[in-house]
Amino acid sequence: MALKEYFVRDLVIDDEYGIIDSNASIQDAAKKMKELGVPDLVVVEGENQKVLGVIADFDIVQNTVAEGRDVKTENVVSAMYRISPVNLDTPVTDAFTRMRDLNVNVVPVVEKEKLVGVCSIHDCWSFIPDQNVDEVGLIPVRNTKVAEFWFASVCAILAFTLSILLPLAGVIGFYTGNQLDLMSLLGIGPVGGKITFTLFEARGLGIMVPFLDLFIRNGPIWLVIGIFSILLLISGIVALFSIVYTSFSDTRNLQTGWIIRTIVPGLAVFFIAFEWILFGIAFALETPQPIIAIDPIGLTLSIISMILLLLAINRDYIFRGIEAPEAKTSEVPK
Repeated sequence: MALKEYFVRDLVIDDEYGIIDSNASIQDAAKKMKELGVPDLVVVEGENQKVLGVIADFDIVQNTVAEGRDVKTENVVSAMYRISPVNLDTPVTDAFTRMRDLNVNVVPVVEKEKLVGVCSIHDCWSFIPDQNVDEVGLIPVRNTKVAEFWFASVCAILAFTLSILLPLAGVIGFYTGNQLDLMSLLGIGPVGGKITFTLFEARGLGIMVPFLDLFIRNGPIWLVIGIFSILLLISGIVALFSIVYTSFSDTRNLQTGWIIRTIVPGLAVFFIAFEWILFGIAFALETPQPIIAIDPIGLTLSIISMILLLLAINRDYIFRGIEAPEAKTSEVPK
């Protein structure tokens, strides 16, 4: 499927830009940014104003202020980023790739070696055609990346709620038992009622025994459970944000590493499963061994959460692209 290829000349080139001489100080650049109300300046050299690169407000903070260097004496060249300018006949995909690979927002546009403006990575997004339909997946959709973003985000939020928020709030637990059967384990008197082992404590009617107390009374396995409960909470939060971030980046054609895409949310799956195993080990080590049962609702929701996280990680295999009927004739308006 061949779609129209767009060039930099098809973009609305921003001619309201600022330039700064290569001999100027970083303080001069900061003052000029403030005066013009812009976050970037094109760095030029000599009377011919040869383009050397671009200095951004972020570069000033990251490369100069954060390192304790003197902005009055440091040259703009020391803090700018070097990027090859594009011309009006450069494909939009090439301009986008240059900015994406350097993780920058602006690239200079030249014509006959004369600066005519700048274009931003945001200008390029809607002009980048999908040259190939995504044929991997089960559900046909027009825009696979947007569908994957919403699918992955919903899966991650549901998984975090079911496997972490509900046990944290004590709504569900991992294991349950009768208080009369757990007196020796919990170190409490015979009151009666149901005891549920949640994320950080054992809870019952008017009873809350933190795992730290169980560690002091029954041994280090309960400290290990407490530590892994904290790791489960942290990994769940990080997994939620990593899935939302990477799936959103996909909609903008921004590259993200396989560690944040796969390993980080995969750790949440591991900690959910391992939490159940640790509880089983803890009860098996108790003497006398308590009468305890798996919370069926908690186990079901944990399994659902792990499945949801795995689906979010492998969202590329859920949706496949279909060609819109007007795709061959439509053009992106200027």
